[in-house]
Amino acid sequence: MTDLSALAGLARGIDRAATAGDAAILRAQAMAVGLPRGREPALPLEVLALYAPADVRDHLWTQFGDGLEPGFPTLCGHLLAVVADPGAAGAPDAVTTAEALAALARRHGANRTVLRDRLERTALVLADRARRSTDHLQGLLEAPDFPDLRTISLDVLRIEGVRWVLEILGQRSALTALSNHGRRLSRLTLSRSAMTIRAFVGKPDLLALYDNLAVISQVDNLLTVAARLLDALKDREEERTHFVTPDDETALHGFGGALVDLAEMLARIALKSVGRPDVTPELAASALEQMRFLHQLADRLGTARPAPFDTLDRALRRCVPAIAERFKTEMEKAPPFPAGAGPHPLETQARALARLLTAIGPSALAAD
Repeated sequence: MTDLSALAGLARGIDRAATAGDAAILRAQAMAVGLPRGREPALPLEVLALYAPADVRDHLWTQFGDGLEPGFPTLCGHLLAVVADPGAAGAPDAVTTAEALAALARRHGANRTVLRDRLERTALVLADRARRSTDHLQGLLEAPDFPDLRTISLDVLRIEGVRWVLEILGQRSALTALSNHGRRLSRLTLSRSAMTIRAFVGKPDLLALYDNLAVISQVDNLLTVAARLLDALKDREEERTHFVTPDDETALHGFGGALVDLAEMLARIALKSVGRPDVTPELAASALEQMRFLHQLADRLGTARPAPFDTLDRALRRCVPAIAERFKTEMEKAPPFPAGAGPHPLETQARALARLLTAIGPSALAAD
């Protein structure tokens, strides 16, 4: 049997079969692809209708399992190929393939079989490839410039995809090793991002401002990395004791603390510059935009976020109304702007402030 999609579909179908109707469909599919029958004859459907779902599956495995198993090595090879390059490998996808392999291996229970050995080797190759594919990121994180968060977040997502496959395969050892690797990469990324932010807070020159904005503006990429550690904490992937704080929690708290310091600094910059035509318009606008990014990050982490992100949220809700009031006061003191004189010099600031107020929302501002 060389049709991988049909092979995977039949294995998954048998693993999920529950009724005589399911058996009828699977028998027709097996006949259509020429799958050889097993050791026992097929029971009439009216007899299978009296069977419990588990007994229906057992009967179907007896009928077709021996015919499906020769395709197991081919499915293993396809899984490696489709994880490496889904477009080139074609159907079936990685999840479908993994579910089929797991179903075929489970047929023999906990017994040590050639199938189970092959599956373990395949899982180890998947985990090793995923780890090696991120080795170059260590260099990116050690570079003096701000970290390439887009590349890192994509690799974190790739690791998560392989973790999902390993979980389906039931390969706990490979899954644990890869989980540790992905969490370590996420911790390094947040730590490096926090360093970039603190460099700007400590010395707010133009170069540090550029690096800081480059980090903070990548909300989606930061969320990908931070969410990986939040999930790890929720699932207790790292053992917690009374004496040692999990490294994942330490990284999240350090990053959140850096964001709180940044928010307070940005608020000071905004309070001094909003509504003033004698200040470079982009200075206040940049501070307001970064505050909006900080709000998005804290808000989208959800209720499971660590305490520093709650502090960040409260700090933003406390300072934004004061910034808006300062802008209003400065505008009222300013002389009327001549009609037809072109764009208002404070238009950039006004738009940035409006976006920030819209993002936080009036109910959130009133709640503090």
